[in-house]
Amino acid sequence: MAAESSSSYPFSRLFVGQEKTVAISGPHIHVLDSSTGETLQSTAQYSTEQLERDSILKSGPIRCAVVDEAFKYLAEIGEDKMLKLWEISSEEGLKLLNARELPKKPTSIMFTKDSQTVLVSDKFGDVFRYAILAISIAPRAEVGESYSLVYTPFTTSELEEQKEAKEKDPYASHTNPSNGALILGHVSPLNAMLLTDDEKYIITSDRDEHIRVSWYPQGFNIEMYCLGHHKFVSALHIPSADSTTLISGGGDPALKLWDWMTGQEKAELPVAEVVEPFIVIKRVLGKNRWGAEGEGDENEGESGGKGKKGKGKKGKGKGKGQQAQAKEEDTPEGSGAMEVDEAGTPGIANAPSAEDASTSQPAPQKILAIRRIETLTVEKADTFILFSAIGATALFSAPYPSSLSSDAQSLDTSATRHLDFGKPIIDFYITSPPSASSKPLIWVLLDNSWTADDETSASTSDRVRLVTVSSSGELTVIDGEDQVPSASLLKNLNGPAIAVPASAKDLKTLDLYSELLSLPKYVEKLAPGTVPQNVDVAAADAAQPAANLTKRKLGRMKRTTKVEEVKQKVLPGTSQGDDLPEESGEADEPETKRARSSSQTPEDSKP
Repeated sequence: MAAESSSSYPFSRLFVGQEKTVAISGPHIHVLDSSTGETLQSTAQYSTEQLERDSILKSGPIRCAVVDEAFKYLAEIGEDKMLKLWEISSEEGLKLLNARELPKKPTSIMFTKDSQTVLVSDKFGDVFRYAILAISIAPRAEVGESYSLVYTPFTTSELEEQKEAKEKDPYASHTNPSNGALILGHVSPLNAMLLTDDEKYIITSDRDEHIRVSWYPQGFNIEMYCLGHHKFVSALHIPSADSTTLISGGGDPALKLWDWMTGQEKAELPVAEVVEPFIVIKRVLGKNRWGAEGEGDENEGESGGKGKKGKGKKGKGKGKGQQAQAKEEDTPEGSGAMEVDEAGTPGIANAPSAEDASTSQPAPQKILAIRRIETLTVEKADTFILFSAIGATALFSAPYPSSLSSDAQSLDTSATRHLDFGKPIIDFYITSPPSASSKPLIWVLLDNSWTADDETSASTSDRVRLVTVSSSGELTVIDGEDQVPSASLLKNLNGPAIAVPASAKDLKTLDLYSELLSLPKYVEKLAPGTVPQNVDVAAADAAQPAANLTKRKLGRMKRTTKVEEVKQKVLPGTSQGDDLPEESGEADEPETKRARSSSQTPEDSKP
């Protein structure tokens, strides 16, 4: 992938309203007129004298952004972890109301329906709630007018109190510098969240395959889990036409449909074979996939993703032999998978030969990660599921099942349609039709800076394409010349007026596909000499010369063998890897949680 100096930032997010449209590209925000396509205001057009421009450039690329339903406020978070609230409906145009520091890097952001609260999930697994304004009541100058809401930043004494509170609680995992209200927490990074239509429940998903249904805002009350995924869950959606069903997707080869109140899986839609041919972004998974030890986002300030030397104690003051030994001891125990050579004989994975041991490098691979899931209804009749994958060049549609039984069923994939754009899809946004007779419009954001391996430079493809869905689920591109209400807006989005120049370094910093590394769990392949699980230790020992094993590996193998011998004496017939049964007791398994009736709400259960 190569990009010329004349490249521009692609759009990372787009919000199209009836009157105004908000587009995000790199660190900049653009506000356009939805009817004429005219640029009303853009942070890229700020003069160098304006302090806002310096602050915007310093914040780095915008990672999360959301607009409220009334298109009055825009909340966005950049690389500096500052939650910024903008007013986009004021006469002054784009106006920065306030900025607040977040405790950890965000993964998603959303507004509540009343536009008074912002919810932010982060990589620490927490969801915080922030009022859009730090509220204080101040009377207006004119007599007889009502009171107004004024943003008041923290005073010096308040900051000192926060510092003292942090010192009093040394066991706190992290504190919130902006006094956000903690709603709930997971034990792994959160990937997606949403509120139900009545905003009585919040549904969250994480990297550990969990989907959790909690009360809102009493997130400590867990209503249900939707368990069945085997990999990370990165996308959630509740269809407006069926509010009892949740659609989820991530690294699994299928989308899953749930009854989210009971946690029961209704159906699944296989997507892996459909999506795989269109994935063009590949990544190397492994211990050093970030170019440094560990996750740069999690170990902030310790070992970054920019290739800087870590400041930890590992390897400090050690000789080469000691560093090699330390590196060997840090290798995870027997976790990995078996590979098959050309002869069909299974062997230990990642065991390079003596000739290429020093030059072998892991090959980049395709990673399935669902980016977004949406549903739309065409002509008030047929409903379709739309979804996209990170690093894939196609948008996909599948019919929504007309009926869902209590038993999990696999949906037919023969009716799944796709539309290939030739460029990776960053995101898409659906706008409702202006009339009942017209069709919904799908705004597809493309990475126009991406080039294939056989291309020498980036082509001048559009940054945004407009798509419609037919009653049969076929996806069709609408060209700008066609007579559509949004033709002027589409033309300006693809024009040079709001194209922000970006160098190759800027595009690398943007890193649109970083989630391909952060979402999958790290599973180390077996090093030479280690024994995978469920493999006979004696057979592996005979197949692997003892001279190639370190003392640590030999000791581990002997300990494993000893454990298996004890298990065979206690319980003959058990195989390696089986756990010893627990002692039988009078206590039986707890009763399963009784499903709440559809008419009962969290308020009914509160004392």
